[in-house]
Amino acid sequence: FSTMGPILFYMDGLKEAYESGDDRHALQGPEFISDSVTRKSVTLLTDVDGKSLIPHSAEIDYLDPKNPVVMIFPAEPLKHNTHYAVSVIGATDENGRKLPRTKGMVHVMKATNSKTRTRFVSKVIPAIQTAASWFSLKKEPESLQLLFDFVTVSEEAQLGPIRAARDIALEHVKNWNWDDHVRVVSIDNDECGRDDPSLIARTIHLSLDVPSFLHYESRYSFLDDNKIKRRKDVTIGEAKAIFQIPCSLMHQTIGGGPGKGLRAIVETGHGLFGNRDELKDYFYRRMANDNGYIMMAMDWRGMSSFDLPVVIKTLIGNPDQFQAVRDNLIQGFANKLCLQHFSQNNMLSLAAFKFNGRPIPMIDGSAPSSVFYGISQGGILGGGYMSLAGKTRLIDRGILGVPGTPFSLVLTRSADFASYDKLLLLNFYNNRHVRILLGVLQMAWDSTEASGLQARPVSEPTPRLLLQAGLGDPIVPTIAAESLARAMGASTLPGNPRTIFGVPVESEATDEGLGPDVTLSELMYQREYDSLPIENKYAELNSVHWCVRVDSAMVEQVEEFINTGRVIDPCKNDQCQRQAATC
Repeated sequence: FSTMGPILFYMDGLKEAYESGDDRHALQGPEFISDSVTRKSVTLLTDVDGKSLIPHSAEIDYLDPKNPVVMIFPAEPLKHNTHYAVSVIGATDENGRKLPRTKGMVHVMKATNSKTRTRFVSKVIPAIQTAASWFSLKKEPESLQLLFDFVTVSEEAQLGPIRAARDIALEHVKNWNWDDHVRVVSIDNDECGRDDPSLIARTIHLSLDVPSFLHYESRYSFLDDNKIKRRKDVTIGEAKAIFQIPCSLMHQTIGGGPGKGLRAIVETGHGLFGNRDELKDYFYRRMANDNGYIMMAMDWRGMSSFDLPVVIKTLIGNPDQFQAVRDNLIQGFANKLCLQHFSQNNMLSLAAFKFNGRPIPMIDGSAPSSVFYGISQGGILGGGYMSLAGKTRLIDRGILGVPGTPFSLVLTRSADFASYDKLLLLNFYNNRHVRILLGVLQMAWDSTEASGLQARPVSEPTPRLLLQAGLGDPIVPTIAAESLARAMGASTLPGNPRTIFGVPVESEATDEGLGPDVTLSELMYQREYDSLPIENKYAELNSVHWCVRVDSAMVEQVEEFINTGRVIDPCKNDQCQRQAATC
């Protein structure tokens, strides 16, 4: 089972009780996670092996009000290869009467010779009673209304392929002379005149050789076991990348205007089914020119604009094809790590990265920092990318803008989901079936996002991270960003507009320290936040998702983090309160 995907079930009467509004005891949603491990909660998620309760959210899924399910999301990733149980205890209907046991529960408890009943009675129920001291099956046998258990996926099954692709790829390229493995596709130069708004002196399009782990070079292809498991017959594929060198770096190299030394090489990660050309967005160009950054990007192979035909065919006719999405994402992660290796080995000595034959000067003669900045889907997959990259030491710091995890929590709360839902309903009878499918697909996504790569115990390091989110975001809900924050072990800063369950508060950078290793900063857009639906429904579109990245306080925090590694509090003067998103 997934380490952070939705745990789905339903009992007749729970939706009506929830909607009666009289008893918050029924289900503890994302705003009440702290109550999910107390007698206030009718749902208990129990670590059977550890005899402990797991904080979680539980809510009615309104994706299909006529065919509802209850969704449980763990507050942070579960442990690998561990026995868990979900129980419903003491649930009542809208009139306050105890709901009867489910038919399945009655059947199991009567089947005295069944293995399931034996396991429940000998192991699972005692673990629940130890963890939840207020529950006693002997005293109130009918209070246990539903019970099922599961074992989470092993670390090797979930993460083995993507870690193998990382390790094999970097083993292949570690001794490469990149001059022999890079081809210039095109170069666009700009004179950087005084009235030139582009701020970019040169845009470079390159094609890089990369180790390929697919059966063949197609977005429909799966991973080749010979290449991944047996590390044999790895072939060489091709990946495209784009680089932008700002005017300030050109001026520092050959004169002609105010210049900056090279401070950082910043890789960007694009949004949902976007592509590497998002690097050309103005706010990136301005940040690069103001600070002296070379910007670079690759597509998120597997979930870029070039992969959309595969995804559409998967949604409308062949869900099994989703393996190709997962496997191409793994190939894409390997490609991006090869890009990082190239950027730190020989890139700056290539003629395309020189002006009049002169290399770009660096700040204080020191090597530039290597930084990743992913936004939206780039922040979601970026959580997995940073988790995977930590062991390589290729990336010094990462920024995840309007991020979240897991995908199955993000998607159906997103204003972007409506069009995808229409495609899914061409293949399914109702949205209950869609919800079940998304839960199954989460097991594939787990290999590429923090929901899997940060499953406990975390066995690999992660670069220092800065997460930025907007309360009121209709595209990636902030509860998903807060879920990612818990997964990554983040802290907030004292000025943050609200406290978050499971996320401690730490001080910003001081003369003695750089601040938290992983930080979440949130902006409160009051008008948009107040208009969000309480239930699991997608919201009306607004500008919060875009405003976070260009907010002056957030930009200052990002630039300071890239330039020095210091974490400053963007909210210390105003608690990051914004009346509305008007960027």
